[in-house]
Order: sequence, then C-alpha cells, then structure tokens
Amino acid sequence: MAATRLCASIRRNRYRGIALVLSTSLLGGCAMTDNQRSIVLKVAQASNENEQHSNDRFKTERKITKNFQQQLKEMQPGIKLHPSIYPEESLEKALKVQTNSGLGPDLVIADSNQALSLLALGLTDPIKLTEERQNLINPAALERVKTANGSLAGQPVSQYLQLACFDKRKLKKAPETLKALSEASGTGKVFGMVTNLQDLYWSLGSFGAGEALTASLAGQKVTVAAHERLIQWMRWLKASSYQQNIVFLRNQAALRKAFMEGDMQWISCWSSQLPQLREKLKDHLGIAPLPSGDFGRATPITRLQVWALGKNSSRRQRAESLHLLDFMVQPWAQKTYALKYRTGFPVNPAAAMIVSKQLPPGFSKFSEEENKRVSRGDAIVSAIDAKPRLKKGIQSTLNELIFDGLSPEKAATELETQMKAKR
Repeated sequence: MAATRLCASIRRNRYRGIALVLSTSLLGGCAMTDNQRSIVLKVAQASNENEQHSNDRFKTERKITKNFQQQLKEMQPGIKLHPSIYPEESLEKALKVQTNSGLGPDLVIADSNQALSLLALGLTDPIKLTEERQNLINPAALERVKTANGSLAGQPVSQYLQLACFDKRKLKKAPETLKALSEASGTGKVFGMVTNLQDLYWSLGSFGAGEALTASLAGQKVTVAAHERLIQWMRWLKASSYQQNIVFLRNQAALRKAFMEGDMQWISCWSSQLPQLREKLKDHLGIAPLPSGDFGRATPITRLQVWALGKNSSRRQRAESLHLLDFMVQPWAQKTYALKYRTGFPVNPAAAMIVSKQLPPGFSKFSEEENKRVSRGDAIVSAIDAKPRLKKGIQSTLNELIFDGLSPEKAATELETQMKAKR
C-alpha cells in the first residue's frame, strides 16, 4: 500500500523537474510496463569506451545495446530494457543521485572491480545465487565478485580478453614473440601499447615477472630470482621505448585512434573494443594472441562484465531482474551472444567449450585452464584498482621508466616498495 501511495503521489507531482525525470526515466520503485504489458527494467551500464572524449562516444555500444534489446524481445517477450550508458568514472555519481531520489536502476552493468565498489557504497544490493546458478558460472569468475564477508556484488556474465589487433594490409601475421615484434618494428612497422599496468600486464608473463608483484602485494620478501625477472621486464619496457617504431601512449582511446587512422600496424587491444575496430577496418582487421617471451607465454588478464542489482526495484522488477540474470548465464544465451558479438568469452564453462574454436584467433587460445593461469594477474590488477593512491604511484613509476630517466633497477625496487606499502 505504501508503495502504491508513493507511486500515485509522484505521478500527481506537477513540478516541471519531476515531470522531466518521469518523461525520460523509469520509476525505480514502481513496477513499470509498456503498451504490450512487458515489465520494463531500467539498466545503468558503464561504458567500455570510457576513455573516449568525442561526439561519437558510446556510438558502437548503443548499436550493440539496441541489437541486444531486439534479440532479447524475441527470447524474453515479457521483459523490456531501458538502458542508459555512462562513462565508467561517472557511473557512481549518477547512481548516487538516482538512488537517493528513488529513481535508481533495476540493473547495473559494470566490471568486477566497480561492482564491488558500488556494493561497498550501498548503491547496489548483494545477489544470492542458488547452487544450481553458481554451477553455471566459472568458479574463478565468482571469486572475483565475492566480498570479504562472502556475499556476491553481482553476477558475472562475460569476460573481455586482452588481444593483439593488427592491420592485415600491412602485416601478414602478428608477431608471436617479443623478439619477432622487435624485428618487425625495425622494418618500418609501427607497434603501439598503453603505459598503464592493466594494459601492460600481459607482457609480465613473457619474463615471469608476476611473481615479484604477487609477493610484494602479499607483504612477502621477493626472491632474488623473482626480483631479477622484474628488472628484466623493466629493461624490455625501457629498451622498447627507445625504439623508433614501438610507441607507448597513455590511454587506449589514443591507441585505437592511431591504429584506425593507419599510423600503427599493431596494437594491444581488448575484445570489448573489437566492434569499433571492425567497423573501421572491415575485413582488414587481424586478431591474434599477444606475443610470448623467452621465459614463457604472455599472461593477458580479463575484464569481467558483471550484472548487479539496483536498490529501487519493486518486488516485480526485482523478480524479473533475477529471471533475466538466470537467462543470461544459461548455455544457449552464453553461446548465442558470444558468437554473435564476438567480443566476450562465456563465463559458463559448457558454453565456453562449445564456442572457443568458433571465435576469432586469440579467443581460441583462451580456455578454462587459461582462467586459472590469468587469475593471478586479475587479482593483482583488482587489488591495485581498489587503492587509487597506489594505482597513481605505480603509474608514475612506469611513466618515469618509459618516458624519463628512471633506471629499470630503481623502477623495479620502487614498484615492489609501493605494492608492499599498499598505498
């Protein structure tokens, strides 16, 4: 009764500001339906293009969202989505305003780190998954959305991978090793990477340098051998920065722009960015695994797409939200959307086994075994992202190493010290 009176009161409100909100938003606490009597769920989505600042921002994501809505309508006619896309850095502020006014979304789509942060801030509700539902999701993915008290910040739906993207008109194939990359850059081909640790982490595996970071983060003493491997990685970064045709940029948007304009022939990329690159390069876009080194294979990390529950849903909206979440991790949905958009790897192990060989090169190398191998890198990046001062300090060290005069030896020691201090 109280909810009914509240909805009626809001509908009677004649203030212009409230009327404007109701004309463009869905009423979070009242079960809203469209003309076909479908339940309408308001969705707030963090953009994967969050570093872009242009008039075309979110263009590709809006296309995918619209297409997804149409497909969902065919499979789940009782549910209609009303999505809004926000820059990742603006999502928290937008949710605070909406939630405090009772107009918060029913579902929030973000990566695992932001999902945990939103739950800690009280902007989303924890989700309870039945044992049957949990069995549909890779255990490593569930661990990444688990809080210290064991609750889940949301439901994993898809994984975005780190890959190599190249222009097949300029490169016959992508270099499979760092040595081959260096040699190809000497022939006039331009290779591009981003300076932040999340985008560079794949290269640590080529030197076995992840062990030093793991030990430092745990407050443990780094072995001499592990410290030396970290220095070797730092030396590679430093040496690469001196090569004319290996270019380091500060963000992924600038890297993609240079690649699409033909200024680079190879870049490290994320699978979530493939639609934008495909639209520009068409059949000339090549996709491959990232190159390995003498020590071992590259260790790409993943970005986990998580669907979380908003705070202002009515009972019916919450029930339909949970129904949709259940649908999204079923083998059919996981397989269908993975093959249609070719941007994410399924979190459902059964679906992953089916689609892995049908996805572009780079995806096929990823497997459930790979999930275990990359978990260390995911944990490190997640721990760093949770501490803004630490993240800023590490970025400063990498910038000084790559662009200024900091030596690899000092950079390695500085990085270990920062991670041990955890601030």
